[in-house]
Amino acid sequence: MKAFYRLGISAAILVGMLGNVQAAEWSDEQAEVWSAIEACNDHLREKRTEEVMDCIHDDFSGWLYSEPVPRGKENFEKVGQYFLTTRDIVAGELRPIDILVYDNFAIIHYFYIEVMKDKDDQEEYNQGRWTDVKVK
Repeated sequence: MKAFYRLGISAAILVGMLGNVQAAEWSDEQAEVWSAIEACNDHLREKRTEEVMDCIHDDFSGWLYSEPVPRGKENFEKVGQYFLTTRDIVAGELRPIDILVYDNFAIIHYFYIEVMKDKDDQEEYNQGRWTDVKVK
């Protein structure tokens, strides 16, 4: 078991190093995109619902692994309201992996870690990969 734990720590450090090395090489456009991702995440963590919804394009389509079908902005807003009223994000981190910028859109791959607490003060740890496609 300790070997798996050490492997997990080593992998986390490697992901962090890769993200940091890549960040040092970003163009101004890539840095601007990442700044927008971080700002939207801050809105979510601080429960600023209106600002969170402003981060989501009207044509949004997202598909979580655990869901049978993609969701649009309207559904995201309903689920988001429930999420924001029943949980607090008490800790979290985003680690950029790759940012591709084109004329008026960007593709952003990143790793996230978050710790949430529910109304009963129960903690839940989540981590995963995420890809965003943002339109300017």
